[in-house]
Amino acid sequence: LAVHYPPLAEQQKIAEILATCDRVIELKQQLLEEKQRQKRAYLQKMLPQNGYNVPEWRLPGFNAPWKSKKLGELVTFYSGLTYSPEDVVSEGTLVLRSSNVKDGEIVDADNVYVNPTSVNSENVQIGDIIVVVRNGSRSLIGKHAEIKADMPNTVVGAFMAGIRSECPPFVNVLLSTPQFDTEVQKNLGATINQITGYMFSKMEFMVPEPAERVAIGEFFMAIDDIIALHQRELEQEKQKKKALMQLLLTGLVRVNV
Repeated sequence: LAVHYPPLAEQQKIAEILATCDRVIELKQQLLEEKQRQKRAYLQKMLPQNGYNVPEWRLPGFNAPWKSKKLGELVTFYSGLTYSPEDVVSEGTLVLRSSNVKDGEIVDADNVYVNPTSVNSENVQIGDIIVVVRNGSRSLIGKHAEIKADMPNTVVGAFMAGIRSECPPFVNVLLSTPQFDTEVQKNLGATINQITGYMFSKMEFMVPEPAERVAIGEFFMAIDDIIALHQRELEQEKQKKKALMQLLLTGLVRVNV
């Protein structure tokens, strides 16, 4: 098998170009990780820790103590769609599964569509939070994302659950806390990686008055938007490098030296 190489000077130039891409990707990754660390720090400081009824940091204008509430008092749940392989089609109703939840956002990944005539569950709405409730991997249980845009003809799959509430951004914050992760792990069975709606409804969290819930939800929504922007920029840089490699390493585009 004959392999063609460009002249040494051109090889060095290509290596420099790709190394520059790597540096940009590394910087974007570091910036994303820093924003994610900041969010974790805010979650720790702005929600009460065990044994306390107020957080360490408060948003201006709020001073009332928080109260313990079961998740079932704050939200309603709906189940996902059970379907058979015969229901799967190339175009139809989108079924959101665990692969469609990444880094707290809804993504296109390994999408599955079913015949609309086989759908007997309700369509997702803006503000719904979809949660992975059953999966072969224990680490994926509890992975979630908020529906932030209109998604007509879209339902959640059988291993997912939908959560609907009056203040979705705040509920999304609760599900992003280490306390939620602890509650999930505590409720998982020894052999079946599954959280039921009943288990969810009994989980307890410290919750402020409604106005403070809204303010906290908006605060973290702004952070999530920044994180999502950095994630998109990082992915764009990775795709840019991939395209450059395809062009430069195949000789489709030559580098002037």
